[in-house]
Amino acid sequence: MSRIWAAESAPYGLLILLFGTIFVLAPLLSARMVAPFILEIAFALILVAGAFNVSSQASVRGLVLVLAVLSVVTSRVVPASFERAIAAADVALSTGMLAVFTLLMIKQFLLRGSEPLKRIAGAVAVYLLLGLIWARLYQVVELASPGAFRIPEGETVNGASLTYFSFVTLATLGYGDISPINIVARDLAVLEAIMGQLYLVILISRLVSEGVEKSGMRQDG
Repeated sequence: MSRIWAAESAPYGLLILLFGTIFVLAPLLSARMVAPFILEIAFALILVAGAFNVSSQASVRGLVLVLAVLSVVTSRVVPASFERAIAAADVALSTGMLAVFTLLMIKQFLLRGSEPLKRIAGAVAVYLLLGLIWARLYQVVELASPGAFRIPEGETVNGASLTYFSFVTLATLGYGDISPINIVARDLAVLEAIMGQLYLVILISRLVSEGVEKSGMRQDG
């Protein structure tokens, strides 16, 4: 099991957490079958898994673990008068950490020389992390400006609904059931859609070019 979380291994453990959070817990939260607290714990575990995948230093892992625990604890014990400010600070901090982990994973798993399976796992993990990063950014906007998103009647704006909106936007599906009203939210949505398309185009073109180069080397050999 320790190999799953090693910094030099493929991010299989992180992928399991990402898929479980995005495609299992988030829909269950939308259906009100689990508490929002559970989703926050899942986000904290993703941060810890990200740290374990990109760094082997005990100090880095320990710091992220402490921050993840504090994030979960403070969301439960802070006074109601400070809840919004603490939540905004927590979401902003976790977003920054996810962004750093994503950049480090790109450097670690998507550069030349990595094993094919590791690169595929890393590419999928990075794509899912991009969706989570934007979901957290949307949460910051909603906390700063309540009502920044128009949602179907009877539903509430929460981490699950914004995660759903983020991945619909990232994949440029554009269902329209949730739509940004705030100008910042609109700009973020446009940027995410562009980022999702560029990521896939650049990734595929890079893999194809490397495949052509390897084929040429075999023929020369």
